[in-house]
Amino acid sequence: MALQQWVRRCLWLGTVLIILLTFPGIPAAKASSASLPLYQDYIYYSVTPRNEVTINSARASITEAVIPETIDGYPVTEIESYAFKDCVRLKRVSIPDTVKKIGEFAFKDCVNLTDLEIPDTVEKIGWGAAQGTPWLEQQTTDFVIAGKGILLSYLGQDADVQVPDGVTAIGGYAFSACDSVEQVKLPETLTSIDAFAFDQCRNLRRLEIPDSVTYIGEYAFHWCISLEAVSLPDSVTEVGNHAFAYCKVLQSVQLSSGLKQLTNMVFSGCTALSAVEIPESVEIINNYAFQNCASLREVIIPETVAEVGSGTFEGCTALQKVTFCNPYCRIYDADQTIAASANICGNLQSTAQMYAKKYSRSFISLDQIRGDFDGDGRLTIDDAYEVLKQYATLSAGGVLYLTESQLYACDYNGNGSIEIADAFGILQAYAREFAGKG
Repeated sequence: MALQQWVRRCLWLGTVLIILLTFPGIPAAKASSASLPLYQDYIYYSVTPRNEVTINSARASITEAVIPETIDGYPVTEIESYAFKDCVRLKRVSIPDTVKKIGEFAFKDCVNLTDLEIPDTVEKIGWGAAQGTPWLEQQTTDFVIAGKGILLSYLGQDADVQVPDGVTAIGGYAFSACDSVEQVKLPETLTSIDAFAFDQCRNLRRLEIPDSVTYIGEYAFHWCISLEAVSLPDSVTEVGNHAFAYCKVLQSVQLSSGLKQLTNMVFSGCTALSAVEIPESVEIINNYAFQNCASLREVIIPETVAEVGSGTFEGCTALQKVTFCNPYCRIYDADQTIAASANICGNLQSTAQMYAKKYSRSFISLDQIRGDFDGDGRLTIDDAYEVLKQYATLSAGGVLYLTESQLYACDYNGNGSIEIADAFGILQAYAREFAGKG
C-alpha cells in the first residue's frame, strides 16, 4: 500500500512538473497574485517599505473598482503598470486623491471601461495607460488632460497644434501616428515628453522644445520621417533609447549641454544627418547611437566621453573622420563599431590608435605637427625634401603610396593638395626656428 501511494505521489508531482514546464507563465502569475493580500475580493495590493500601498492587479471578473484612500491604515499612492489590463468586464474606476502615480498600460484594453476618474493629484501617468478604452475614445475635447496637467491624447485634426498652457507632460502615445500634425508649439509649463509621445507622426516637420523640458522618453520621435531639425535646450538631461531613430530627413541636431549620455539607437537610421556636435557633458555614447547615419561626415568625440558602445557608427558610409580627444576612451572591440570609411584621429599610444591598428584603419595622430613628414617632432629640411619629392611624383603622373599621417604632413598649408608652397612653408618654419636658436 505504501509503495502504491508513493508511485501515485510521484505521478502527481510529474504531472505538475509537466504543466509548469509547458505553461510557465500561468502558474507563476497565479502564484504572484495569490501571494498578495486581496481588497474587496477583487483587487490585489502590496505595502511598500515606505508604508504606502500599491495596487498590483485585479481579478478578471471585476466590474467596478472604487479604490480607497487607505488600506490597512496605509495610503494608496500608486497603481502599478498593467494592473487592470485586459479586465474586459471593468466599467468604472474611481481613483482617490492619495494616488500619485499610474503605471503604463494600467487600464489598457479594458474594452468596457467608460468611467475613469483620475484626480488632479496624479503626478505621473505611464504610456498607454488608457489605450483601447471607450473612456478615451468618447472624449469630446481635442486635448485629453488628466492629473497634474498630463496630456494623455490629442484627438484633433489640425496641422498646426498649440498645446495648452498648464500641460506639464506630453504623455506616452499622446500624438502617436497623428498624420495631420505638421507643427507643434509646446507651452513653457512643459517638463517632460514621454515615451512614444510623437511616435510615427509622419508629417511633423517642426517642433520647438521649451527650456522647461528636462526629459524626453524612449521612442518619443521615432519614425517622424518629416522632422527636419531638432534643438534640445540645455535643460534636457535625459533622452531615451530610440528617441529620434529613423527621422529620415533630420539634417540638423543641437544637443543639450546637460546630457550625460547618448542612449541606444538615439539617432539610428537618421540618414540625412550630416553633422552633430557632441557636448562636453556627454560621458557615454551607447550602442548604435548613430547607426546607419549614411550622411554623417565627421564627428569629434570630446575628452569627457569614456566609452563608445557597439555599432555606434556602423553603416555610416559617408563618415570620413572620427576624432577621439580622450586617449583612454573605451571603444567597443568590433569591426562594426566605426565604419570602415572613416579615418581615426587620436593621440599616439591611445585606444583610438590601437583600434585603428587592429582593424586596419587609417590613423592620424593628434600629436603630429603638420609638415613633420618623418614624425620626429620637428620641421626640418628633410621634411621639405620629402614634400617636394611627393609633389614631383604627382606632377609626373605617378601614384602616391602614403599613409594618412604622411598625407596630412605633406599638406602643410591645409588646402587639400600637395604643392611647392607646402615645401616652401616648411622651409620658412625651419628658418624661423633656426634663426631663433641662433
